[in-house]
Amino acid sequence: MAIINPFTKNKFISVIALIFAANGSILNAQAEQTSSMPLNYVADKAIANNPEVQQAWHAFKASMHGIDAARSGYLPTVDISASAGYEKRNYGIDEEFNRNTAELTLGQMLYDGFRTSNTVRRFERIQLIRYFELLTQAEQTALEASVAYLDVQKFTELVQLAENNLQEHQSVYQQIEQSVGAGVARAADLEQISGRLSLAQSNVMTEYANLHDVSARYLRIVGELPTKGVVKAKLSDDAIPISINQALDLAYKNSPNFYASLYNIEAQQANADSQRAAFHPNVDLSARYGMQDRNELGLDETQSEARVGIDISYNLYSGGRDSANLDQAYQEVNVAKYQRDQTCIEIRQNLQVAYNNVLVLQSKIPSLENHKNSSNKVKFAYKDQFDIGQRTLLDVLDAENESFQSNRAYTAALYDRQTAILTMLAEMGKLLETLNVKSDKFPSISELTDDPIAHNAEYVCPKYDVAATLGRQAFLQEKKKQDNAYMSVTAMPSYLNIPATPAPQAPITTFADDDNDGIANEQDDCPSTPAFTEVDDRGCTKYRSNTSNVEIGIPFLADSSVVRPEYMQEIARLAEFLKEHPTKQVEIQGHASLEGPALYNRKLSEKRAFSVAELLIQQYGIAPNRVTSLGYGTDQPRINEISVRANAANRRIEAVITDSSNRSATAQNGWS
Repeated sequence: MAIINPFTKNKFISVIALIFAANGSILNAQAEQTSSMPLNYVADKAIANNPEVQQAWHAFKASMHGIDAARSGYLPTVDISASAGYEKRNYGIDEEFNRNTAELTLGQMLYDGFRTSNTVRRFERIQLIRYFELLTQAEQTALEASVAYLDVQKFTELVQLAENNLQEHQSVYQQIEQSVGAGVARAADLEQISGRLSLAQSNVMTEYANLHDVSARYLRIVGELPTKGVVKAKLSDDAIPISINQALDLAYKNSPNFYASLYNIEAQQANADSQRAAFHPNVDLSARYGMQDRNELGLDETQSEARVGIDISYNLYSGGRDSANLDQAYQEVNVAKYQRDQTCIEIRQNLQVAYNNVLVLQSKIPSLENHKNSSNKVKFAYKDQFDIGQRTLLDVLDAENESFQSNRAYTAALYDRQTAILTMLAEMGKLLETLNVKSDKFPSISELTDDPIAHNAEYVCPKYDVAATLGRQAFLQEKKKQDNAYMSVTAMPSYLNIPATPAPQAPITTFADDDNDGIANEQDDCPSTPAFTEVDDRGCTKYRSNTSNVEIGIPFLADSSVVRPEYMQEIARLAEFLKEHPTKQVEIQGHASLEGPALYNRKLSEKRAFSVAELLIQQYGIAPNRVTSLGYGTDQPRINEISVRANAANRRIEAVITDSSNRSATAQNGWS
């Protein structure tokens, strides 16, 4: 049987290697000064050259001019017109004459239903949207560039591993080929090593192909080819938050994508407010001066006319256009709110996945390293034992393959973990800061606005620790419980299982509990305690010394801010708590459902919060300086939809309790 020499298959691999070597030489001559590129250089280079970043930058610059155009509504308008012509008429003395006219007109808006002010506010928010979109794109580009940089490093190392694996197989092939020629080994062994050698060659070509693809991606993102001899990137573990909840807090405070969604809501609200101007009159100051020169009756006459006055106009009917525009604007506000919610969901998901990948890979790396070291030892040991006839060829080939795969898995895990760290930082909006990438072109938020948006992400982005319920530790704990339960049932022989005398059972009684707090209606002094609220034996909210936020169960009637007598007990319990803790202060917050006009809902929530605050002061004697009230309207819904369930959850009164000693610190977190 003819044996084909597999070394002829190495020509293609050699060609690929020569191509990459040539590219490396060219690149070294092209950018020798950047042969050691850290991640900050790569990210900065990509941001400077990336077309998408440049597109976002010019969109941001365009938004500045939008503000200037909107502010022009505050300024007067000046127009000049002139005409010269020949006129002919069939009345008067002269039927034909020349007429020359000139007119100067000045107009000044006095009142336009706040259309201009709301338009300015809208474009100011649009500018901030474009600013955070720019930062988002910069973060994303820095992430893509950094990942591409790591991928080039990773596949460069994997190519080297594959080449080493190929060399090992070639060495064994030569050894077996000599043994077969000498009649010491069997031809089947040569066939076996030939197949494994072909697989090693295929692995080399695969890794070169992967290196080619990531290099092409690096070129697209960074704008230049990677150089040879790049320094390994190493990210500090100091950038990793101690928990996923801390990571989510950082994301909601720093993510430019999240802030863009928040400012989009404000922009749409400003647009809705500007549409209301159509229902208001327009008041303008106007001044006009004109001159007319014509030859009539053989005389050149010059006439002038001047006027100063106030013009008032009010549209009575426009075919429903104004109402339709306003309704459309309200719907755009709802769209913006759901876009914010979607952004929150995406950040939470992507960050949880990236953060978990960091932890999982960190826990896997020691095991992969041990496997790598053990596999390498076994490979060399089996090779020595094969030389003295104590191991088969199959043992050697399997050990070589396992060593290659373990080294490859370990190397890939090291880079994958760094990629996960980069992704986590980008989702938190901290990547540019961590890489120390700065641009003099990018302004700070303080340069763009004196009133940055304040938000409490917990209302729209509640935190969930998925890993806590799905992690291996949770699985093992649950398995241990199940195993213990099984052992308790099966450990005792059946003949020793003596049934105990059953205890007398209390008669089963049923009772009505409308608010599901465990207290029967007839014993419940607070019949509408919100779900999941800790209650006392009277069914009222239980206050503790560290209580900071409770929902007061007061179901108001529709369009009413009057607290009905049957729900006064909840206010009384809050008053008792405040009297027991004289350093405590409380802010009564009113919230409304999303149904109906936002302005009306805000006013109604303010009235309801004020009613509760007044009862605390007037009826229960709490000092006025300890009680404040504020209506949030529809700004902080618990459920972002309009339904019976959502309306009931959103229409609520909350008491935010703080200590007077740290009131100022609390106010900074949005509880003013």
